[in-house]
Amino acid sequence: MAVKGRAGGLKAALELSKRERSKPEVARAAWAALYFALGFVMSGARVLSDGAPFGLAMVASAGAGLNGVCCLVGSALGYFATGGVEWGIKYVAACVLAFTVAFVFMETKLYEKTFFLPAVAGLVMAVTGFMGTFVTEAAGTPVIAELSVETVLAFSGCYFFREAFHGGVPDTETGELRHGAAVLLTVACALSALSGVTVFGEVSIGRFLAVTLLMACAMKGGVLTGAAVGTALGAAMDIAGGGAPFFTMAYALSGMLSGVFSKHGRFVFALSFVLADAVAAVCAWSAGAGVAPLFEVFCASVVFLLLPGSLLNGVGVLLNPAQRGSGESGLRRYVARHVQSLSDAYGELYQAVRRNADDTVNDGDVSKVFDRAADAVCVGCASKNRCWNAEYQTTLAAMNDATSAMTARGTLELDDLPEHFRARCEMPEAFVTAVNGELRSRASRMQFKKLLAENKTAAWGQYNDIALILGRVSKELGSISGSDPLAERRLIRYLRTLDIDADTAVYRDAGGRLRAVIESGQLSPLLNDGEYLDKLSAVLGVRLCKPLDDRNSAGRLTVIEAEPLAVSVGIAAMKKRGEKVSGDRGTYFKTDAGVLCVILSDGMGCGDEAASESEECVSILEKFLRAGVEPGTAMKILNSVMLLKSADDWGFVTVDLMCVNLFSGETCFYKYGAAPSYVMCGKTVRRIKGETVAAGYSAGEGAAPDVVRMKLRPGSTALIASDGVVGDDNDVWLRDLLTQEREDMKNLAKAAVSMAGEFYGDEDDRTVLAVRVESRT
Repeated sequence: MAVKGRAGGLKAALELSKRERSKPEVARAAWAALYFALGFVMSGARVLSDGAPFGLAMVASAGAGLNGVCCLVGSALGYFATGGVEWGIKYVAACVLAFTVAFVFMETKLYEKTFFLPAVAGLVMAVTGFMGTFVTEAAGTPVIAELSVETVLAFSGCYFFREAFHGGVPDTETGELRHGAAVLLTVACALSALSGVTVFGEVSIGRFLAVTLLMACAMKGGVLTGAAVGTALGAAMDIAGGGAPFFTMAYALSGMLSGVFSKHGRFVFALSFVLADAVAAVCAWSAGAGVAPLFEVFCASVVFLLLPGSLLNGVGVLLNPAQRGSGESGLRRYVARHVQSLSDAYGELYQAVRRNADDTVNDGDVSKVFDRAADAVCVGCASKNRCWNAEYQTTLAAMNDATSAMTARGTLELDDLPEHFRARCEMPEAFVTAVNGELRSRASRMQFKKLLAENKTAAWGQYNDIALILGRVSKELGSISGSDPLAERRLIRYLRTLDIDADTAVYRDAGGRLRAVIESGQLSPLLNDGEYLDKLSAVLGVRLCKPLDDRNSAGRLTVIEAEPLAVSVGIAAMKKRGEKVSGDRGTYFKTDAGVLCVILSDGMGCGDEAASESEECVSILEKFLRAGVEPGTAMKILNSVMLLKSADDWGFVTVDLMCVNLFSGETCFYKYGAAPSYVMCGKTVRRIKGETVAAGYSAGEGAAPDVVRMKLRPGSTALIASDGVVGDDNDVWLRDLLTQEREDMKNLAKAAVSMAGEFYGDEDDRTVLAVRVESRT
């Protein structure tokens, strides 16, 4: 039974695999059938009564592959079926010759040139046409004129057919306009071939379809689109008919005038189109237009009124002139939010410093030590006037004699004072005690001044940090990426196929990440589709996702370019034995720029005070990083904050910061006195160790953090730990742990914390963050 079950499962898998492989074959067959049909139809298009260069142009545009073979067969059948063997043999020969030339050159670089196949079509048309006749005139038109017209149409027809089917996705606005014109001309040529096919002896199938398409385009595109499409389709009908340019005038006029009423409903629009065409027909009645065009327009209007709305939107969107979006203003709003985040972060910095600032100013001048001691001891002595007034110079000399020994030792002893001073002083011991008290005060004042100098250095350093931040913001505001007008046009066109009238903004930030914002009160047709993100991704050409901090309102949708890399993060922690809280704090988050930030801070000591320090450190750093501040600058700002905040109280923290760019894999480690980190790429484990001291310990040039840069490939694992986990160089156990196959980062972090306890005990807080980088599926 088990074997049978496995066999059945294998059979099902093979059938599924076969179906998957058959999908490209089905697509190839569909394209081959399409080229066969186009070759057959295009061979029936006529110019100058019996010229037919478009079948040749289609064969040349198809190239030398399977599509070219099918198109050649279809064109040959079409030429023979519509004109007979004697007439069609010239064009069939030209098609065979064009296909042969394409086959010979298909492996060369020349084949890929834009104008190679169009030149082949034109040259073959010229050669076969010249050899096919030596008559100077036919049907009133000079032979050289007919030959020139057919040569030009063969060349241009091949160029536009290739642009319509092989041009790919346009990457410029000009390219998009060129592609749209090529599609329109291809459709016009195909419809002109059907213009000679009639029903009831009056109604032309080609003109009926042309009018229906024109009405759809004018309804959805408005005045300019209606006039342009009407001119192209009308000219194709006139060329096929060989008469006066009636259809050019009638279709262009009807498309333009009815476009004015495109916003007034389908019935009013159709009525205006019919009336405009009737006016044109009456004005050209003497030219022999007859009743047939009126009947064709009436039939097309009836069908147009019955078309489903989704089909009408899809047809009209082809030549829909999309307006520009608001990408530039969207970019400015995006940067404005960054600036606001910076303002909030600096506000928290100010509050952290202000709460711990001390404005006390003290003078630590050593010459005033004796004066302050005398003010405290001698003020009530009966001999003070004799010592400090009558014999001031003698007293001053005694103080000077004692200064040298006092400053060298750091304290004043009774024997340091001259004998004559001790003999006449009534309270020498009290005086010495007072002087030593002032010495201690002086030392405190000098320490305070040193700390104040460091604080000033830190404060001045922040001006440079602010300059770096504003420079980055300025760079982002002036980014050449900015809005993407072509993507906005595509997005607007797609939304109009859903009958959504919306304001759109498509732009790229300074890092090149694409963002799209759609604002409309009619978003339900889009959002009700469970695959709307995939469809928007296809429209904009990049994989999209919703931002993590999704602040979309009822009428607003924001999507961003998805990162090619994904991460899984696991955190595990254990507090010191006997403590209620851990002094470590760890967190991770992803910024708007697609950068994963992992932060681990270890407060000095343990318990509530250490926890408070590390928590505040992580909070400040996170705000700056989320605001878009460069990580190295954010770390230096944090160091300044801790230096200013601690004042004369020691309150240092170690900081470990890991930043991973999820677009490129570029990774940076920033450390302030932190324990080593470990990165495993393949089977190689790298130890990352810093040399700097904890944040808040030093200022000036030595305040920059350690920085280590590398690139993480999919499958890489990083481990960031506090010093309770990596206490010394005995890390063999940790390296072995990393090399074990683990998919769950939470389990890896727990295992590291548990094993660290076995090695080092519970005498310190232990925290581990494990990060694994993978390709996004």
